[in-house]
Amino acid sequence: LLRAYRAAAHYGDEDADEELGVKLASSAAFHSLVTFTLEEADAIFYGLLGKTRADHPDEARQFKPHQQTRWRKVEPLVKSFLGNTLHLLGQLTDADMSRFLLSRLNVAVPFFATFERLTRKTLKATLALFGSGEPALRVQSILLIRNMAAVLPPPTLEKAAKGVYRQFAANAKFVNQESIEHVQFMTTCVSEIYGLDQNQSYALAFTYVRQLASLLRGALTNTTKEAFRSVYCWQYVNCLECWVKVLQSHAADENAALRPLVYPVAQVALGAARLLPSARYAPLRLRLIRALNGLSRSTGHFVPVAPLLLELLGFSELNKAPVSTKARPPDFGLVLRVAKQELRSPAVQELIVEGSLAALCDHLNQWAYSPGFPELAHVPSRDLKRFCKQTQVQRFRKMARSVVDAAERNSDWISRKRDNADFAPKD
Repeated sequence: LLRAYRAAAHYGDEDADEELGVKLASSAAFHSLVTFTLEEADAIFYGLLGKTRADHPDEARQFKPHQQTRWRKVEPLVKSFLGNTLHLLGQLTDADMSRFLLSRLNVAVPFFATFERLTRKTLKATLALFGSGEPALRVQSILLIRNMAAVLPPPTLEKAAKGVYRQFAANAKFVNQESIEHVQFMTTCVSEIYGLDQNQSYALAFTYVRQLASLLRGALTNTTKEAFRSVYCWQYVNCLECWVKVLQSHAADENAALRPLVYPVAQVALGAARLLPSARYAPLRLRLIRALNGLSRSTGHFVPVAPLLLELLGFSELNKAPVSTKARPPDFGLVLRVAKQELRSPAVQELIVEGSLAALCDHLNQWAYSPGFPELAHVPSRDLKRFCKQTQVQRFRKMARSVVDAAERNSDWISRKRDNADFAPKD
C-alpha cells in the first residue's frame, strides 16, 4: 500500500513509475488510492503498534508512538507515509484535496515526534499555506500548526510561534475591505498559539514588542518622514493590536506569565498614538485608544487614555464650522488618516467627535465604581465644558454635555460613598 501511495505522491515525477515498479491506471485510481491511504494510515499504524486510535484529542496528544515496543518495526512505514504526504502536499493544486490532506496529517501528528527533519519541513509548508492559502485552507493549516505546537517536543512550539507571527506581519501591511477579515483571523491565530505555553512564549513576545518599541523610539529621535512612516503604517498598527489581543486573552490572571508585558505594550501604544498630534491621524489614534481600553478592561490595569482623547477634541479643525460636501466619508476602520480637506466635512467631524466621546465614556465607565473616580473625571469634565463653548455644532455640544452630566452625577455619588466609608486610602 505504501509503495503504491509513494507512486501516487510522486505522480508526474520523471521516472517515478519505473523506479517504484507501480503504475497508476487512471486519475480515478490516483484519487482512490490517495484518499484511502490518508483516511486509514494512522489507524493502521495504531493497529501495528497494538493500540486503537484515540477518539478524543487529549488522548491522541498523550500517545507516544516511539515508546511502544513495536515502534522499531513500524517506524520506517510511518516515515515513508509522512514523507510522501509532505511531498504530495507540495504538488497539489486542488484546495479541497489540500484541506483533506492537512486534516489527515492533523490526526497523525503524534507520529512526527521522532522525525525532526520531517516536522520542520511540514511546519514550514503549513505556515506557507497559512499565510497565502484560501480561507478554508488557512483554517485547516492553523489547526495542524496548533496541534504540532501542542503535541510535539521542543523546539516545535517556538518555531510555530515565530512562523505564525511572521506570516501575520507579512499579511498585515495593508488593510482593505477584502483583507480585513484575513488580518483579524490571523490575529486570533497568533493569540491562540502564544497562549499554548506562556512561559515559552514570553521571550518571543518580549522580543517582538521590543522591536515595536525600537521603531517608535527611532521615530521620536529621528524626525524624518521615513521614521514616522515606519510607525504610522498598517503593519505597525496591526502588530501592536495583535499583542494587545494576545494580552487580553492570556494576561488577565495575576500570575499569567505574559502579564509583565501589559505595561510595555500600553506604553508603546500610548507613544504611537501621540507621535503626531494632528487631527488628520484621528482614525489611528482612536483605533489604538479602543485597543487600550480593551486591554485595560481585560487586565484591570489603568491606562491613561483620557488626555489623548481630550487633545483630539481640542484640535482647531474641530472648532471650525463644517463645510458640506457630497463626497462619501472614509471608513475609519479602513484608514489611518484623513485628507486635510476632509476634516471640514460634517461626516468626518462627526466620526471623530462621536468616536472620541464613546472611547472616553468607555474609559470612565471602567472606573465608575473606583473611589478615585471624582479625581479621574475632573479634567475630562473641565475640558469637555470648554469644548461645549468652542464647538459650533449644536449636536456635538449636546453630546459632550451629556457625558459631563453623567460623570458629575457619578462623581457626586462616589463622593457621598467615600464620606461614609470606614476606611482610608492608606488602609
